Amino acid sequence: MMRFRMLAASGALGLLSLASACSSSGDPAVDGVEPAPAARGLSIVEMDEAAGKLVLKFEKDGRSITYEMRLGPKMDTPPTAEELKANPELPTYQIDAQVLDANGQPFQMQMGGDSFIDSSWAMPHVENFDEAGRLKDIRLMRDAVPAFRGLKLPDGLEQLRLAGIEIGLGVEEVPEKPGLAIPAQAEPAIGQGTLAPQADTVTGGAAVAKWDYQIRNKDLLGGLGDHTAVLLRGWSSSSSVVFNAVSCNHGSCANSSAMSTHCTMSGYRSDDGTHTRFFYSEPSTSTGERSGGCTTGYSWDSGLIAGSRHNCNDDAELQRNAIYSDAAQSTTGGSCGSRGLHNSSPGCH
Repeated sequence: MMRFRMLAASGALGLLSLASACSSSGDPAVDGVEPAPAARGLSIVEMDEAAGKLVLKFEKDGRSITYEMRLGPKMDTPPTAEELKANPELPTYQIDAQVLDANGQPFQMQMGGDSFIDSSWAMPHVENFDEAGRLKDIRLMRDAVPAFRGLKLPDGLEQLRLAGIEIGLGVEEVPEKPGLAIPAQAEPAIGQGTLAPQADTVTGGAAVAKWDYQIRNKDLLGGLGDHTAVLLRGWSSSSSVVFNAVSCNHGSCANSSAMSTHCTMSGYRSDDGTHTRFFYSEPSTSTGERSGGCTTGYSWDSGLIAGSRHNCNDDAELQRNAIYSDAAQSTTGGSCGSRGLHNSSPGCH
């Protein structure tokens, strides 16, 4: 599923000249100049500005994670000028991303629009991993934020750097879940963050045991409508979040600091033994495309005028229903068809 191409030595040297702050080595740079501390641990594996593709590796404390990113079009509902003034690090383009552990297993995924730019990307089977290690890898995404801030990229890939920052800042210190009891002995030390609920983590062969979702949103046009996106979470049997997938639905992603929690699903849905969930899943196996949203045209008014179109709230409703029922939904009818103005976020089960 993942296709990595390591750069030749000559190409790597050229990239380092563009991104001198990205050295993963602790050794002083040429001529005795120390590399920027903020960028240590982050190195470029592959970069293709024309294709809008970037692959990076972040290493710390003997662990490594890999970011795969793809640049899409401008957001249909980008952050406002006021939001960008308050936080200039917010992306304004639709970006697909996945973060993989050292074994190539995705544990963080993001879809910017209605389907992945790279059709080979798909929801993984979240299984056969070391739980304690997985929690450390999740934490590494937040640890990588200073490195992303120090990263130098061509202008055409700048949005991908911002996406790396947003992904890291979106890591939950403690999972937000009504009624979740965290044992006193599992309260995290400073900086452990996502290790919080690890009462009895599985040391090997762990798998996701249950699922839930959150619907997150923000006001549009002074409260006249909502931009909505969905966060899918995979939980271990010890109630640690070991997998995250977010939709962005043509605008800010569910894990963006621009978004707030609209609602959280009550309870959990037990995994059926497959250790995967419908969210980025195309019901047809013949096309090879993985869709996470409606396939009708996009329109802010949800087809009120043109008919058979959709907006972000329709996408979010589709994703909510797919997660809860663990089944493919129609991407052309139902939530995605002619239904009139749908300007508000859907509720949770």
